[in-house]
Amino acid sequence: MINIEQIKPIVERVDDIPLLYGLLEKMGIREIADNEIKAHGNWQGLSHGWIITLWLVHILSEQSHTMEPVQQWASRRISLLEKLTGEAITELDFADDRLAACLRELDKRTIWYAIEEKMGQRTIRVYELDTGTMRLDATTGTVYHALKTATLFQVGKAKNGLYETQFKLMMACLDPLGFGLAVDLEAGNRADDPLYIPCYKRAKKVLNRNEILTVGDSKMSAFATRAAIQAGNDFYLVPLADKKDEPKLLKELLTKWLEKGAVSTPIFLPEELPSDGSEPEPTQSIAHAFEVSRTQTALEDDVEVSWTERLLVVRSYSYMKSEVAGLQKRIEKAEKALLALTPPRQRGKKQIQTEEQLLLAIEQIEKKYRTQGLFKCDYEQEVEERSIRAYKEQAERVERKVRYQLSVRRNHDAIKSVEFAAGWRIYATNAPEERLSLTQAVLTYRGQITQENIFRRLHGKFLSITPLFVQRDDHARGLINLLTIAARVLALGDYVAREALAESGQELAGIYSGNAKRSTPRPTTERMLKAFEGIDLVLFTSKEQTDVEQVPSTAQIPAILTGWNSVHDRILELLGLSPSLYSRLISA
Repeated sequence: MINIEQIKPIVERVDDIPLLYGLLEKMGIREIADNEIKAHGNWQGLSHGWIITLWLVHILSEQSHTMEPVQQWASRRISLLEKLTGEAITELDFADDRLAACLRELDKRTIWYAIEEKMGQRTIRVYELDTGTMRLDATTGTVYHALKTATLFQVGKAKNGLYETQFKLMMACLDPLGFGLAVDLEAGNRADDPLYIPCYKRAKKVLNRNEILTVGDSKMSAFATRAAIQAGNDFYLVPLADKKDEPKLLKELLTKWLEKGAVSTPIFLPEELPSDGSEPEPTQSIAHAFEVSRTQTALEDDVEVSWTERLLVVRSYSYMKSEVAGLQKRIEKAEKALLALTPPRQRGKKQIQTEEQLLLAIEQIEKKYRTQGLFKCDYEQEVEERSIRAYKEQAERVERKVRYQLSVRRNHDAIKSVEFAAGWRIYATNAPEERLSLTQAVLTYRGQITQENIFRRLHGKFLSITPLFVQRDDHARGLINLLTIAARVLALGDYVAREALAESGQELAGIYSGNAKRSTPRPTTERMLKAFEGIDLVLFTSKEQTDVEQVPSTAQIPAILTGWNSVHDRILELLGLSPSLYSRLISA
């Protein structure tokens, strides 16, 4: 007969740990890392692959990448981690020095590139992901590290236009799920343009195919980058940085278009198209566009490459309205500033004395508000002279006061010309029309938010690549590489769950705290993980067992799982994970 008084419960937090472990195992992180990282002969305990996998579980579950708490976190979940992994685990496996050793391995480019390549290829194969489109973009992270010893952290121009101590992260992602294919870490003072080609080539090795549509922002439009993608037998889609590289191109294209009758193609969102196949109303379009072609030639590895480049000239109505509104505000501010240059004569109002000063002031105002040529400025010089008689040692003299009178008129023809050019943007692509139509190109670039999602996660509280609490360059690079793996897990969870819901035509409910009935067809991994909060593993042992030095194996201790409900079953099903990840925790 069991004596209740002799039973002592041991409670271990479970939450989302088995789920995260299941996702990481399905991606093969442990196996891939162990194949690439060769442990030192004196290395004991868990392998690098196991430590990296369980550390990622900690990062995603605790939303913290600091090394200090990991050992204590593991010590409180020894039974849970052993049942999940089947390995003998001690808290010293997660001591700071062992975590730092893993970071140093992840910093080595040959090891990291191999892990990244095999991880990407395995994930694509396991989840049967579409590899037709990828996106390239860069982001920065601001830090407060000392510059004397660092090579990664350097002063560069940040996104806000200020100069800060930062590092630069270049990433290639698979569209549409935002799964990272290749990550490059560079010093914060490096320009973005040269980073695209190396990242593109590494991502291409992961995908191992041709005719990939590579989408990027205007920094990817550098001619060398476009030529490299063409030479790689792939396609690009980029908005041209025409104001910087070809400032007259847009005006020339619009002029020729007007001469040919200004025929354009309306662009509609897919949801705006009538379900019966009829023609939609022109007023429902989001943009209109036309295209022209030109021949490009470049040298790649001493081989001449020639191709036909399509220039897609697109006018977005929302972009046009915002640009016109901004133009009107700038005109009003500039007009007010110009008129203030020549105030009436009164106390405290300083007057411009020379014509050169006036012209320079006009030029500076027009440059500040970008209104060059939008005003017609006329001015007259007013001179007031007054004779002053001699007094004591001062001789008789004539006091001369100069004032300029400026009249400002808006150049309506020039303003109309600028308004006509508002909202237009040139996109360049080498993809043939059957691969990428005009409408498809516009809608594809609108999906560039996909790339921003992974950066949002890296900068957000869930992963938070800044601030970094490591000082050494190799530790920082290794840690950021590790966090990009965590970002891949989150992106993959989003994609898999949403695809499963779309296929079944259902929505997921029960993941919004305070509103259990609310459902969504597009759950985020973060919300699904939060739904697992409050699941505990309760182990039962006797006082005699806990009094001896050697506690019995956890497999011999009875256990129960608390807090489980049908929502958890549904989430595991959507993510393609087995319920045994949790049920085996209570098996004998």
